[in-house]
Amino acid sequence: MSEKIIDIDQLRVGMFVQLDLPWMSHPFMTSSFKIRTRKQLEALKHLGLSQVRIDPDRSNRVLAPSDDADTDTAAGDQLREDLTAALWQEKTQRIRKLKERRSRLNLCAKRYTQTVGLARKLMSHLRASPFQAAEEAGALVGQMVDELTEDSETTIQLVNLKNQDEGSYYHAINVVALALVVGQKLELDKSQLRMLGLGALFHDLGHMKIPTQILLKKEGFTQPERQFYEQHPRYGAELARQIKTLPPAVVEIVARHHEHLDGSGYPEGLKDKDIGTLTRIVTVVNRYDNLCNGFGAEHGLSPHQAISQMYSKERTQYDARALTSFITNLGVYPPGTVVRLNDRRIAVVVSINAGDLLRPNVLVYSPEIPSEEALVLDLVEEDIGICESLRRSDLSAEQVEYLNLSDKLSYYFQSPQVSSRR
Repeated sequence: MSEKIIDIDQLRVGMFVQLDLPWMSHPFMTSSFKIRTRKQLEALKHLGLSQVRIDPDRSNRVLAPSDDADTDTAAGDQLREDLTAALWQEKTQRIRKLKERRSRLNLCAKRYTQTVGLARKLMSHLRASPFQAAEEAGALVGQMVDELTEDSETTIQLVNLKNQDEGSYYHAINVVALALVVGQKLELDKSQLRMLGLGALFHDLGHMKIPTQILLKKEGFTQPERQFYEQHPRYGAELARQIKTLPPAVVEIVARHHEHLDGSGYPEGLKDKDIGTLTRIVTVVNRYDNLCNGFGAEHGLSPHQAISQMYSKERTQYDARALTSFITNLGVYPPGTVVRLNDRRIAVVVSINAGDLLRPNVLVYSPEIPSEEALVLDLVEEDIGICESLRRSDLSAEQVEYLNLSDKLSYYFQSPQVSSRR
């Protein structure tokens, strides 16, 4: 990256500046930015700096000072003070809005953690008290459905939590949350959503009969191991039937969530007509979460890569409406995708913008800002685009820590109106 130091009077609209000042010592949202307006230019000249760093490579082509007709018509001190005050007011309002967004993120994370705790509790006594566990599961899913359906603007939200243990129930809650959002968009009624949620919660019930050394194996399965593992839907269905209170649609999800419309799934190799609507939804979201969070050779795909693979290479396996709705609700850059913005900043997507899937809401790496106050920007409002998606391995340790990136991606749903009331 090229840098150049120039006198403050040489600044022009279109230059990319880098301020060597603490974040709260200037009225701008970041310390590195392209000057877009005369107001910003005059406010920069009012900071009391004699020189400033610019990046010519990130600047627009601007007129040399001697060619600029406005060189000698800079605003007076009073005008500069007024413009600076206006920018400070804008920054204060933006900070307040950012805090509200962060508060919603924190509330979403809290709800997610509580839900995982309830899932862990009910699963822990599933063998000893299956009927009680089923009742608790019904109450948990019912609560999630009620929360989801209170607001039609609900969106899928990234929940970044560190130190997740491998034996946790994060995957189950991810699948429930993702499936319910898709189900709502497909206009399922509340009773269907509850069955969908129950099936999603119990979809991997058969894992209880798979040895841990196979279940948590990080390298590829041997052929016998794979054949054994691929029986877990059948084992799960047997356990689900023993509970007796679970509806047939829930048992079907447990039994067939790895079946594909083109017959390439397991354990039965069923096709289109044998796979119900609710199962088709769980199949899509389960595959996505396994691509992002699963073990084996495919572990660690970015959300953007996972969506791309499912759409470009595996599309015939899935129900078209379920897959399309899922992608629409995750966006081109799903929550959890690390991206480089077109102003070269690094960010992680936290939620989508339904009106513009190419410009989601992102948490930005800005080392001059404390991480607990990190910017959560709406790229539509900022008129900023995304250049590319990145792998976590492309980031420095400092960037990973700042963005609070964890090994596992977790998802919940966020309802703006509900969040603002609580």
